[in-house]
Amino acid sequence: MEVSDEVETKYDGGQLRNPETQDYSFELTKMDTELYTQLQNLKDGEVSVIYPYEDRENPIMFKILTVTERKEEHKAEFAKDYLKIKDLALQEKQLKAIEKWQEAKIMETFISIANEQKSCEFNSNWLKKEK
Repeated sequence: MEVSDEVETKYDGGQLRNPETQDYSFELTKMDTELYTQLQNLKDGEVSVIYPYEDRENPIMFKILTVTERKEEHKAEFAKDYLKIKDLALQEKQLKAIEKWQEAKIMETFISIANEQKSCEFNSNWLKKEK
């Protein structure tokens, strides 16, 4: 039986992978709002109603969702959550290294920004404005 035609889920048995962590766990507060709306009241093993969905590549699809395991929120404990804490610390260190490298290279890097995007607020100085 085919579980999914969607690129993001078809090779994982229909399971949605978290793009930030590459595992199957999601924090509800960081989840896409449309997805959160469909999942917020589901209990473990419960199946959602069928709902239509469309994006740029697929004009119309129908989705059915289920929650495989809902974990209750808890305060981090070093012994229990060591791997998660370690991964978060490593991720923060990597982001800081990228930001530092980007700051050093941004003025000498050519980048073209379309006129309609020039009014956007960038986290980095891509418009090369004087500080």
